[in-house]
Amino acid sequence: MQTIDRRQFLGASAAGALALSSSFWPSPAVLAERPKDKLRIGLVGCGGRGVTLTTFFANIPNAEVVALCDPDSTRLADTCKKVPNAKNSGADMRAMFDDPDVDAVMIATCNHWHALGAIWAMEAGKDVYLEKPVCLNFWEGEQLLAAQKKYGKMIQIGTQMRTDPKHHPEVKGFLHNEQALGAIKSVRVNRFAARRGIGKRATPLVPPATVDYNLWLGPSPDVPLYRDQLQYDWHWYWKTGNGETGNWGAHLLDDCRNDVLQDKVSAPKRVLSCGARIGYDDAGETPNEFVMYFDTGSIPVVFCISNLPDKENPRSAGQCAGPTSGYIVFCEGGRYEKYWGKGIAFDEKGKQIREFAATSEQAGPGPHLQNFVDCVLQNTPEKLTAPIKVGVDTAAWYNGANASYRLGEPYSKEAALELVGDDQTFANAIGDIEKHLKAQGLKMNADTFKSSRFLEYDGIAGVKGEYADAAEEILTLNYREPFVMPTI
Repeated sequence: MQTIDRRQFLGASAAGALALSSSFWPSPAVLAERPKDKLRIGLVGCGGRGVTLTTFFANIPNAEVVALCDPDSTRLADTCKKVPNAKNSGADMRAMFDDPDVDAVMIATCNHWHALGAIWAMEAGKDVYLEKPVCLNFWEGEQLLAAQKKYGKMIQIGTQMRTDPKHHPEVKGFLHNEQALGAIKSVRVNRFAARRGIGKRATPLVPPATVDYNLWLGPSPDVPLYRDQLQYDWHWYWKTGNGETGNWGAHLLDDCRNDVLQDKVSAPKRVLSCGARIGYDDAGETPNEFVMYFDTGSIPVVFCISNLPDKENPRSAGQCAGPTSGYIVFCEGGRYEKYWGKGIAFDEKGKQIREFAATSEQAGPGPHLQNFVDCVLQNTPEKLTAPIKVGVDTAAWYNGANASYRLGEPYSKEAALELVGDDQTFANAIGDIEKHLKAQGLKMNADTFKSSRFLEYDGIAGVKGEYADAAEEILTLNYREPFVMPTI
């Protein structure tokens, strides 16, 4: 595709959206006929997550999955067998959005489709259950917020840990109201989980014949792919995914924002990062070893990712303090550790003093889906537990961190520590990555890693200051016609 600047594609997007709207979107009168006792839902994206969602919807009495869509005909056919009462809506999601028998849609596509798919669905009068991460860049997040306001539809983000009426009040009360562990000093978020490499081909990947590749790509630029398989590994390409930062970070950073920062910090003030894709020679672009420091203006947050498998134990991605998927809140009088499914508080001597059950995480997305269904049927958007603003706020964290990595220079531990200052949480995270790599015969140095200066945030709108233009350039996507993100 010919390279165009942001103003050009913003102008083109409005025309593209207008052309599509006249032929695909049903009238408000048709939409108003839906039954009020049951929500009829269409699924866009029949991969693993999409199939999981349909399984949980089967147990929700006031909802029914009535339509399925996927550009991969094999996946679509397999899912139709599992949900036999749902109609096959084909490869193009716009046909489902045009269907008056569908009240709301679940979008469980590749990440690069999330923002545009949600906007098209709302324009068509559908409410949306949108899987995380919600967007690939700051601008897409802005358009999602604007679209929700314009069309007045509901969006529930698939961060299901938000739907837990018991856990969050108890933890917030313990940490903030009671201040049972004293003042909070810092937070460390961890995602230590092994992932394989995705291969590196000498010739471009030929998409399977069962995939309508034009619709699979949608807004993403059509560039050669040198990985071994089309599906799932799009996570580790910048044009289609957000890396582990937005994959698991969308959950873990959001959980931290909720309970520790009490949603008072939409976006950090600054972010600095050190990272690399190291340990396997593959076609991936996103870092698999990554340490980020978020200056929130109040409680500093460190996010540490390790995906490189350990040679001695391939299921492990190294040792870390606290949970491998969760976070630690360091306080003056002890610490609170949040695991996937529970939280544990320790006093200053390391003695466990309390445990908190995170029941929604044990239950999966069921309660979260039920919350979405109830809010849509009862027209109570204020009761959504993960509305679009929550998703866009959290997206600012992982998209800013990814921008800092992509703008990084050869790594300097000394420079990074000096910029961050006296922060032992950050230094310890760097140390954990160093130890893990050393055990694999690898080094964390200027030849292997990149480190960034501080990138300053303009709230959730993007990066400001010295690196604003460079950050916007690397995050901007050249959307393919007619799959152009509209300017709302």
